[in-house]
Amino acid sequence: MVMESKRGGGSQPKPELVAAEEAFSLVLQLVRAVQSGMQSIDASQGMSGSQLLALWQISAQPGLRVAELAEALHIHPSTASNLLDKIEARGLVRRERSKSDNRVVHLFLNDSGVNVVKGLPGPLQGRLRFALREVPLPALSGLLLGLTSVLEKMGN
Repeated sequence: MVMESKRGGGSQPKPELVAAEEAFSLVLQLVRAVQSGMQSIDASQGMSGSQLLALWQISAQPGLRVAELAEALHIHPSTASNLLDKIEARGLVRRERSKSDNRVVHLFLNDSGVNVVKGLPGPLQGRLRFALREVPLPALSGLLLGLTSVLEKMGN
């Protein structure tokens, strides 16, 4: 940790570093809370969190294209396609080619996929989503600005 020297001979950490470490700790706590919730859902459904999130996203937007799913999940389109292969093999989702453009594939849940999504505890990651909806707008705006800045600094 970088220290800033004071005239009294003692050294104190820079306030920016203290704040950054505290923010890191809180982000880590948030990530662990979401992961913990996802692991319990994963275990109860016998599917990965990514697969469940894909199902939830398709249920929220029937007819979604593969590229749109990839964007929503923040993954590469080829990764989304591989993910879809697995859930399609389980009979949970179907791909339909557009009649006007055969290159465009739309995604829909099969009845089994609808049943899986209905069994999820609220929207996937619901605790976080609902908690964010309860945060006052000024604080939420600051959070958005801060998270955007962090992601840009990380190159994401």
